Amino acid sequence: MKSPIMRLATAAVVIAGITLGLFEFIGVDSTSDVWADVVRRVEASRGLIVRCTETSSFVPDEGGYAIKYFCPTHSRTDSYKDGSITRSSYSDFETRTFTGLYHTRKHCLIATIGTGIDGFLEKHEDWMNPGYMVETILSCEHTKLEQRIIEGVLCEGIETTDPAFLGPMPEVDRLEAQLRLWVNAETKFPVLFEWKVNAEAEGEAISSECVMDQFQWDVDLEPSVFEPNIPPDYYYEDMRNL
Repeated sequence: MKSPIMRLATAAVVIAGITLGLFEFIGVDSTSDVWADVVRRVEASRGLIVRCTETSSFVPDEGGYAIKYFCPTHSRTDSYKDGSITRSSYSDFETRTFTGLYHTRKHCLIATIGTGIDGFLEKHEDWMNPGYMVETILSCEHTKLEQRIIEGVLCEGIETTDPAFLGPMPEVDRLEAQLRLWVNAETKFPVLFEWKVNAEAEGEAISSECVMDQFQWDVDLEPSVFEPNIPPDYYYEDMRNL
């Protein structure tokens, strides 16, 4: 992956799929009661369901959204377009197994979860950890936002425009990044995540935006939610031993 802009694009795709283990970290300012409570609430959450809507210049626009499911050992993402499911992906962090079901072409792909992408984010666990992003925001230069009503509730927010939240990145000619997190001021659970990236390198440009909303925290998810149901007529491809 030689092109700086393509390396950045890969990082953007990863970040957009990450954003939620959000809170298994050390180093939050202990004087921030709001964020200390956020950490405690998220760490105690049994499971999470969230909607993700992403637009980018480097991934074909499917005009849809994804529903993501998380628990400490598994994740699942179902992608939709025009009300129909187009693909499902499952990650088992204990066995480090990824299963992708591509429904439009009846294809099943099974692979081993890697340990990194070209130096960006060292562990796949971090990619799927919403808590990782709070740690990232607080470790970068960040500001407190004015309170705001979101989904009918009063929310507290923080923002960073420090590109360091993207992790180790190639040099580019222009890079603008923004990451915002909003939490319910009463329950201390996240209710909205927003991020934008615009960059240019070697005459190429990319842009990406992601919104995560409709959070359902502390959900008791059945194990069956994370078990892939592979239809018998799907083309099966196992890449774990390649």
